[in-house]
Amino acid sequence: MSEPPQPNPETRPPRRIALLLAYDGTDFHGWQRQPNGRSVQQTVEEMLTQLCSGVPVTVVGSGRTDAGVHANYQVAHADVATQLGDAQLLHALGRMAPNDLAIRGLRSVPGDFHARFHAFRRTYRYRIITAPNPFLARYAYRYDALLNIDALHQTAPLLLGQHDFTTLSKHNPDTPNPVCAVERSEWREVEGGMEFWVSSNRFLYGMVRLLVGIQLEVARGKRRAQEIPEIILLRDRARQGMAAPALGLSLVNVEYPAQIFTATA
Repeated sequence: MSEPPQPNPETRPPRRIALLLAYDGTDFHGWQRQPNGRSVQQTVEEMLTQLCSGVPVTVVGSGRTDAGVHANYQVAHADVATQLGDAQLLHALGRMAPNDLAIRGLRSVPGDFHARFHAFRRTYRYRIITAPNPFLARYAYRYDALLNIDALHQTAPLLLGQHDFTTLSKHNPDTPNPVCAVERSEWREVEGGMEFWVSSNRFLYGMVRLLVGIQLEVARGKRRAQEIPEIILLRDRARQGMAAPALGLSLVNVEYPAQIFTATA
């Protein structure tokens, strides 16, 4: 009688992990896997696949940041089959990660946890600088024109509430629901410039950059603040203005009913 097959000591039943990621988006073609371009998702998947003995791993993020957009606090999940514990896996990923990507946290979570569908609030920050700053050149939009700061403060609250944000988004057939509930929309005056902070249950493709862009048009006198609610109600992308450049935008927090990692905003 032949001996029964022995289990491979390297093999373990898959478990679900949550990851906390930060990345400089300058040299990434966004979060989502691309056929011809370096993405955050693919980079993390390749590292985890290598650590799982070549078994392909799929990573799901809380949201899909665009090309050039940064993240201080991106949450993702993956199912992994490895003998490495959470601390060992985090250490190994840290050694493998490129310089523009950091794995800041990793922990096992229940098998039904979903980084995207279980998140109830996301927060983005858009940074503008008004003078040259080599330390922020990759992470802030340098804006040379005069800004009516009072107009920015008056316009931001007009974006609050639950609205169909078709007008202020790019077309994405994968997102049929255009309604978002914006809970925070404010400008902060900071040393050397301004920051726009916005929180919502969800964001549409390109939405934050278009929110910033239309407010800058108000601050330059090209639109009136009172037009914003009317433009949103029209649900007409032909009425949107220019999107603000990607480099000033960062995902800074993702929140869950039972928070997984320490909140930052």
